[in-house]
Amino acid sequence: MKTIDFFKYIAVLLLMVDIISCQKTDPSTALSDEQISLNLSKSGKIDPELLIGEWDCVKFAYTVEGKKISNVVAISQGRLTIPFAYSPDDDNGLNRWELQVVNSIMYVCSMESNYIELFVKRTTYINVVPPHLEYDLMYALENALSFVIKENELIIYFPKIEDENRLSQCSVVKNKNLLILKKR
Repeated sequence: MKTIDFFKYIAVLLLMVDIISCQKTDPSTALSDEQISLNLSKSGKIDPELLIGEWDCVKFAYTVEGKKISNVVAISQGRLTIPFAYSPDDDNGLNRWELQVVNSIMYVCSMESNYIELFVKRTTYINVVPPHLEYDLMYALENALSFVIKENELIIYFPKIEDENRLSQCSVVKNKNLLILKKR
């Protein structure tokens, strides 16, 4: 009889440890980038044609699961011009996305559904001393994974910066994974 009680005690103890450890799991590691992108896409439109236009960079924010946005920081610098939804011909400068902050950075865009990939094609060079918002915006765009458009806002999802050297160049993007832009 004592052996059965001992095993019940151990089983209950193991169950409690399992429940406690599950509650302490970091929620940001629970979902993949693909799942977060999918969740974001359900909250707005993913039509590439809606990307075309001029967008003011207005916020950085954070999402754990792609449904709720938190940790919002307002920014007031930077404009992204998107002349075409994607850049099929990277030799034609007219097709390139252009970020203007201090420098002008041109990107070639590749996209499938709401997944995007941006590659720097050309940039002006005015020395910007870090930390500076330009580095935050460049990081967000160069690491963009997906987008969604909610009313007049373009939300770009990118992975959170883990590299401390890269973070030292940035001014506000620490613990952020969303860049939010507003259509002009």
